[in-house]
Amino acid sequence: MKLKIHGYRDVAPGTELVFSPSATLVLGENGTGRTTLLDLLVLVLGSDFSGLLREAFSVEYTLDFPGMELHIAVRNEKPSSATRSGPSGSALLPLRTPEPAPNFESFMEVTLQLDAPASRMVLRANGEGVSWEVDGQPAWSQSMRWSLLDRTVWIVLFMTAQYLEPQVKERLKELLRRTFLLAPTRFDESLGTFTQIGKSQYGMEMRGDEVFPLGLMGLPTWMPGLLRERVERGALAEFIDIHPEQVPQSFLTKFITLAGFSTGRFRVELLDKRSYEGGGRLEFGRFGFSFTRSDGRVLTQEQLGHGQRRLLSFLYYLDVNEDFVIADELANGLHPRWLEACLRELEDRQCFLTSQNPLLFEHIPLDSPEDVRASHIYCGVRLHEGREQWAWSNPPAELAERLVRASGEGAPSRGALLKAHGLW
Repeated sequence: MKLKIHGYRDVAPGTELVFSPSATLVLGENGTGRTTLLDLLVLVLGSDFSGLLREAFSVEYTLDFPGMELHIAVRNEKPSSATRSGPSGSALLPLRTPEPAPNFESFMEVTLQLDAPASRMVLRANGEGVSWEVDGQPAWSQSMRWSLLDRTVWIVLFMTAQYLEPQVKERLKELLRRTFLLAPTRFDESLGTFTQIGKSQYGMEMRGDEVFPLGLMGLPTWMPGLLRERVERGALAEFIDIHPEQVPQSFLTKFITLAGFSTGRFRVELLDKRSYEGGGRLEFGRFGFSFTRSDGRVLTQEQLGHGQRRLLSFLYYLDVNEDFVIADELANGLHPRWLEACLRELEDRQCFLTSQNPLLFEHIPLDSPEDVRASHIYCGVRLHEGREQWAWSNPPAELAERLVRASGEGAPSRGALLKAHGLW
């Protein structure tokens, strides 16, 4: 993955970063934008810039998916004196009415380079229209007035790919399936994720013999299927209790084992139940937990300690996010044994981690200069034309080589090593 920042808040324009396909450690002192970088990665990976509708920015990034590479450029700029015209065509697609003037012009360009057979597709869109190009030839275009950044890049792809030739659309099917609901969040440095679990809601609608989910965001990937199975059994109570033996590979089972409890329970309450001709609707929420100690005492989630809450919420986060982890100060409040267990659970996910705790550093490999460059980003501050800017960068090649040489047998701790070379 690569990211280029032409303009975003206090980040130095022209910043270019590369990221490891496994784990990237974001280093730097307080006030250098480490959390801001993680939040930007949330926007980039979800390709959702709706929170920046009234803010100028310009970024480019490259993502790799099986059989294809995506290069995406998105910007939101003050209007130029010349009015940019959109692609020609007649009105199509039901679109949301643009909100009152944010006084910015939005633009996105998505270039898809496909393998076997090789093909190049380009989607361009602005506030006045959208167009597709396949192997250098116009494929489809449409004029429209719309608030472009109200939609994720993935949704714009999904909406407009429907109008391409069937053989072209078929090649995009797997990408659209993988990305349509891609929305990783930041695991925060405190208990925000823990609090958010309790506020989660999920709905499903029944039409005849079919059940349709109403939103999958923020749920463990196994949970919609389990809820559907319980609903199909009939005689639904006011809540559904989930026990570790029912989901042996879940966050619930792992937390009970690591925290030393004998058992536990994950409760999902039924908030609303509506029936109508030919079907109905269910809404679930108020997620809660209780755990039983070896002495038989039962603890609710309110009685868990800070570290226990952090551990529970991170394991839950991993069950939600199968592809990416964006974690701020993961080590906060975790015993070293718990931290090591959490790092093992990362498995094949691409991870972006900040830490002021050197315990985490030992788990980032220094096998080659290329690995070192991609797996470390240093955040600092520079003065440019009388104004402070955040300066984010990968280690230069020469420093990466020195770190590899210095990390051999008998080397100091990783924290001491990074500190000696000015990275921590």
